[in-house]
Amino acid sequence: MSEFLHVSLRSRDRDRTVDWYVSNLGFVEERRGTTGIGTQTAILRLVGLNTYIEVSDRVKLGRDFPIPEDLIHLAFTVTDMPSAHDRLVANGVKWTDGAPTDRFAFIEDCDGYEIELVTAPVGGEFDHFRLRVGDLDRSVEFYERFLGFRTVQRTESPRGSKIAKLELPGNRVLLELSFLPFLDPHFTVPEDLMHLAFPVEDMPTLYRDWEANGVAITEGRPDGHMIFAADPDGYELEMIQRRR
Repeated sequence: MSEFLHVSLRSRDRDRTVDWYVSNLGFVEERRGTTGIGTQTAILRLVGLNTYIEVSDRVKLGRDFPIPEDLIHLAFTVTDMPSAHDRLVANGVKWTDGAPTDRFAFIEDCDGYEIELVTAPVGGEFDHFRLRVGDLDRSVEFYERFLGFRTVQRTESPRGSKIAKLELPGNRVLLELSFLPFLDPHFTVPEDLMHLAFPVEDMPTLYRDWEANGVAITEGRPDGHMIFAADPDGYELEMIQRRR
């Protein structure tokens, strides 16, 4: 792969979600639309970044859905945590962990997704997107083998949490995989909760390679412009044929 295209997140109310990310994290709404099955979408982008967020309000499925504990989170940089704290709390944002003087803190968006704030020299960056995994080595191998990521860092916390940071060369947003030993390694990713999207140069070749190597392709054909697949934990991947 050459590009980490987007992160798609299911929303409880597209317009409210768009307003939250624009008002609190500085995103710009690029466009919005409605699919043939009634799903309301919006594209949110931070200036200068290729990787964007796709908001997906699956109206026909309803707006009551679970987000399992520590399943996913998004991380963004701030230059001044105390100022970020005061501004966000004044906006009514739920501050869930960390002091204003800490380097790291956590908030919750309007849909209930966890967001990590990281103090850094440059603020307003989409730093990484984290997925909880059941077997770290297995997931790292999958993303390196089938999507072209490379591991740039591996760490282990005093509690035994293992984290791998993966980079798709040329992309500033990292993929972070975390194994949490205090949670059940066998978990279910709710259907249609999220997906990661990547462009494909040659869909038939990718399809044949993935099929031959046991990757779960859940939707689409080798001669189509889009397929959906699942990683080892059931997180959805959208592969899109790049226009020529």
